[in-house]
Amino acid sequence: MAAGAATIVSARGRLDDARAGEVLEFLEREGRLNEEVARRWLTELVCLAVEQGRVVGVGVARPASVALVGGRSFCIYQSVLAPQSGEWWNAMFNSAFELLAKEFEQGASAYIGLCVLVDDPNEIRRRPDALWPETGLMYAGYLDDDRQVRLRYFWGAAIAPGLPNSPSLDQTRSQEYPLETGYRIAPLEESPVEVEDVIRFWQREGALEFPEEGAERVREVQLVATDPDERVAGVSSLFLERNEQLRMALWHYRTFVGSAHRMSNIAAQLIFRNCHLVEKRFLGGEDTRAAGMIFTLENEGMKAYFNKALWLPADFTFIGENELGDHIRVHYFPGATVPLP
Repeated sequence: MAAGAATIVSARGRLDDARAGEVLEFLEREGRLNEEVARRWLTELVCLAVEQGRVVGVGVARPASVALVGGRSFCIYQSVLAPQSGEWWNAMFNSAFELLAKEFEQGASAYIGLCVLVDDPNEIRRRPDALWPETGLMYAGYLDDDRQVRLRYFWGAAIAPGLPNSPSLDQTRSQEYPLETGYRIAPLEESPVEVEDVIRFWQREGALEFPEEGAERVREVQLVATDPDERVAGVSSLFLERNEQLRMALWHYRTFVGSAHRMSNIAAQLIFRNCHLVEKRFLGGEDTRAAGMIFTLENEGMKAYFNKALWLPADFTFIGENELGDHIRVHYFPGATVPLP
């Protein structure tokens, strides 16, 4: 891969003694690494940037469990570049990702993606986008020491044990989820049901922990699904709240589908339509209080069946777990930016 005047080359077990010595010298000189650390980097090499035969960039990947992201196993990507070669960073990362993704596809890696810990405050200020389009790296929060965490999952990476019939990412990407005949989804005020019908639905289905909870939660209801007999079949809610991991306000999504309707596409249609609703408001400037939508998945069956890091076509990505082990997934709107540490 070419990057300006430099060429990005694989360095997975392909270095002769002369090149290995040059890499060590480069890391000690440009990266200010001591010999012990430099030799460790040598064992973790993924790619090199070479210009006119000289090493001008080194990229490594170190396996690690990332506690912030539910303790899942990633490769932590790091690099050292020669002065005035910062524009090569994206090309080197992409080269490393492609190489390690092939190892993942071949079953030679247990790691589900690459993680970058951004520790340069100037870089964090310069690149505030939630998604870095040049590399596909997505913002996932900050560590306690204010290093910013960014992730990119390998295609098809799983974040939980699956079921024998769990669909692949390619299958879910191409899957359509049409609303079945006779069902309708509409804002509560435009639906054929009343507020009291929604509360009774929750009570009947055992969805409320406390009886008085319904009167409070119904204020957050956005869209309601009704069955062919115009009875409540599913309810979805949105409320604005700060997420501590991401340090930003997001639309928190909550949905409940009645037990008689869980084999339908109501749940899929509700998340599609709610996301479209708040994203459209954000992009149009009507409501910019939150630049994304987040939800917590509690259902054990759903966690096992849809066990991939990326959910398509809804486009929600796994970023961790809460204290109960429930999966947390986020979707950023186009143009979303993230807070400074």
